[in-house]
Amino acid sequence: MAKEIELKIRLADPQRFQEHLAALASPLGPYHKTDTYFKGGAGSFRLREGSGRATVCRKEKVIEAGIEVSRETEFAVDTPQAFREFAQALGYQEWYKKEKRGQAWRWGDILIEEGTVEALGWFAELEVLLDEGADAAAVAGARERLQAALKTLNVSLDCLEPRTYAELLGHRGP
Repeated sequence: MAKEIELKIRLADPQRFQEHLAALASPLGPYHKTDTYFKGGAGSFRLREGSGRATVCRKEKVIEAGIEVSRETEFAVDTPQAFREFAQALGYQEWYKKEKRGQAWRWGDILIEEGTVEALGWFAELEVLLDEGADAAAVAGARERLQAALKTLNVSLDCLEPRTYAELLGHRGP
């Protein structure tokens, strides 16, 4: 388990953003992720498939001033189809799917993923992962580093996208 501090921005000029990143961050390579969200009586979770791996993640999150703070419980699954069947047997139904493609970068302790979200356009996500036991001061420090990164990348705080992808895709929460 971990705490994820994350912000999302909509990219009006992806090429300009990528040029700034190339001058500051180290490329980690391309990514392609297919996320299937499930919803049931006890909430929702995601099955992510990409790069030959599959993981399940459940988040408890709060979004304040466009920055998401989540407690994540995540684990790998060997057989995604068997997991889908298992989830459905427990009463969870497929809610929606989301596909993301782009480039990942590392800038200090910040992971940056920029690319397209199918049906929505270009976005960048900046995140810092903290230990589960991280206190409020550590979370505040991560928030400050993310905001400072935006400033260095010449991105206004007005570009923060406070809505979740589910909301942007027109899906109501569990």
